[in-house]
Amino acid sequence: MSQMMTRSRGVSVIGVILGLSVQLVGGAELTGQANRQQMRHFATVAIDPGKDHVAVFLEETLPPADRHFVQVADDKQRASSGKEALYQPPQRGAPGGRVGGGTRGPSADLPLMWALVPDHVGLSAEVQPRLVWFLSKTTTYPLELTIIDATGVNPMIEKRISSPTEPGIQIIRLADYDLKLEKGKTYQWSVSLISDPEHRSRDLIVGGMIQVGDVPVSLGENMRNATPVEATRLWGQAGFWYDAIGVISTQIQSNPSDLEMHNVRASLLEEVDLDMPAQVDRQHGL
Repeated sequence: MSQMMTRSRGVSVIGVILGLSVQLVGGAELTGQANRQQMRHFATVAIDPGKDHVAVFLEETLPPADRHFVQVADDKQRASSGKEALYQPPQRGAPGGRVGGGTRGPSADLPLMWALVPDHVGLSAEVQPRLVWFLSKTTTYPLELTIIDATGVNPMIEKRISSPTEPGIQIIRLADYDLKLEKGKTYQWSVSLISDPEHRSRDLIVGGMIQVGDVPVSLGENMRNATPVEATRLWGQAGFWYDAIGVISTQIQSNPSDLEMHNVRASLLEEVDLDMPAQVDRQHGL
């Protein structure tokens, strides 16, 4: 029975993840290290709602030209019918903080990637925050983490990272790289998939903006006895995106079958218009 469930789940994940196959029809590419501070790779993606998702996978082709277009980088805060919002953006959040998302580049064998961040500068309470991103399928292409001071050009870190062994939501812990951010400074981070080392302008790049902020004393007091779900809500409603997504994602890694936590994270992602990763998370616990 467990083997049947595993096979069934595998087919469902393939159907959903590969059914989200998209083709870049808008956006911008980075052409060199000197332009990394200008990373604004907003993508419009195209999806064929009528074609069978598994058939798309088996055919190994893109859907036909008749498509339904979805803008994934438009960060509208959506009111959820009678439910209190999980995330309240900080008042000073500047627009234009999310880089890329849903882009696959010139080759159909490349995965889809998203930085799980809002489309403005997100706050962190930690100087060594967790950076959360999504990968639709495993890959053998190299991955690179880059972090720069938003006012500078030269990276603080530009380092190859291990390719995930499983698809889905991934966590990068800056503590693993002995890197600390300064409070009050704005930083830009990105994960690049290097499909052609000789032509880095073809990299797939996703990322976001982050700033370490001051934590209200009352928030720290409320955290003492909070459950992971409560802590996610407290951090989010206080405007600390990176702590909200980091807490719930870390707990899910330890408790991958907890449906409540998957639903909470999916709701958090939906509030910043990251619908496709949220759908996979809600339905299949990735």
